[in-house]
Amino acid sequence: MRYHFNLMLAAFLAFSLNSAQALDCSWSGYGTLGYVSSDQPYSYQRVITDRGTFARDSLFGVQLDAKFNVHWSATVQAQISPADDDDNRWIPKLSWAFLSWRPNDDWLLRLGKLRLPGYLNSENMDVGWTFDYARLPVEVYATSPTVDFTGISISKTWGLVRGDLNLELFWGSADSVWRYFLRDSVPGYLDAGAYFTPIQVEVKGIVLSYREQENLFRFSFYKPSIELLDGQRWIYHIPLVSPFPGIQYYALQPELGLGTEFSTGKSEDFSVVVVGADIGLGYDIRFATEYVRRLVKYAEFGINSNGGYTSLRKRIGKWTSYLYYAWLRSEDNALELNQAINQSSIPAWFPSAPLINALQRTTADIFIAYDQHTWALGTSYALTPTSKLKLEWARTHVGMTSSFVDSPVGGDVSNEDINLFSLSYNFVF
Repeated sequence: MRYHFNLMLAAFLAFSLNSAQALDCSWSGYGTLGYVSSDQPYSYQRVITDRGTFARDSLFGVQLDAKFNVHWSATVQAQISPADDDDNRWIPKLSWAFLSWRPNDDWLLRLGKLRLPGYLNSENMDVGWTFDYARLPVEVYATSPTVDFTGISISKTWGLVRGDLNLELFWGSADSVWRYFLRDSVPGYLDAGAYFTPIQVEVKGIVLSYREQENLFRFSFYKPSIELLDGQRWIYHIPLVSPFPGIQYYALQPELGLGTEFSTGKSEDFSVVVVGADIGLGYDIRFATEYVRRLVKYAEFGINSNGGYTSLRKRIGKWTSYLYYAWLRSEDNALELNQAINQSSIPAWFPSAPLINALQRTTADIFIAYDQHTWALGTSYALTPTSKLKLEWARTHVGMTSSFVDSPVGGDVSNEDINLFSLSYNFVF
């Protein structure tokens, strides 16, 4: 895919040179300076703790739009933001880099690096000025294995008596990472801390949108296929072994002599359905909701899940206040298995007991599972037509477990509340 993308960029540059006389360029930019703190010492959403951080929400980006003629155009967007593969670095990256061909007002073909469509705020999720929440609900907007892809998108629009109907088909791939956090070390094998496994995601799907004035309704279905790189394989089944009467544990390390072979695969295939709406109720009140359903083909992990949010927003002059409720929950069998592994231990007299018990906790940390909900209350204030301030208090309740939480050393986080306090400045130009 990278090779084909480089060929596409070369063709784009050649096309740009040939069309230089008709080139019409425009610049724009956006940014967020955001601070967030919690009331808990452990990390939530990678970097949020009671010490506070600017790393969760802050970013800066610029965009170049080049129009060659009425049919051809190109867009490049670059931004500086926290790295996906490191909790302590900021890096520059290309968010968008695509060539567009619009043969008429109804058809649009785009080729290059694109934002994954389907969610209500897919294309503007990095531009905090475009929405009133301090941040988009993580219970929905972190359910995709990638936020962008390199590939192709074809869309068709039909003008109706009231509003427009748009159908978009897309296909492509993306290089990303899967992050997990180990609360404890496994002496001689693993250190505690964050790990980042490189993955390649192939994604294809369909999005149907209906827009009437300021109201938007959207349905999307897409199928990601995730392949672990560096020779690693997905674990489809975690075996419960019993090497001695009365002794049982979950085995993920047969090469250490601690279990038998288990089911693995090169890739993990799953399906995602997203349904959303953002509508006006009158009196400057807006209602928005999104629902996400994920289904995994093979694995026992908690990717099989339901999530969503419902919000109300009320504008009064330059102020817009809002309230939302969001949730994400894996299916019961995955949550029960996660808890069984997390609580699994064997007596100290059994050979290799310290290593086996440490591996039980490691397996629970790697296990993807979610059981949480969030209430958020906040407001935004329009300083100017191109800038706004946001203030939010959010309370997240973690039930059985949540992979958004980095469990502290020697413990775990369940049946706990996390209060978040956010303040940000958002702008466009």
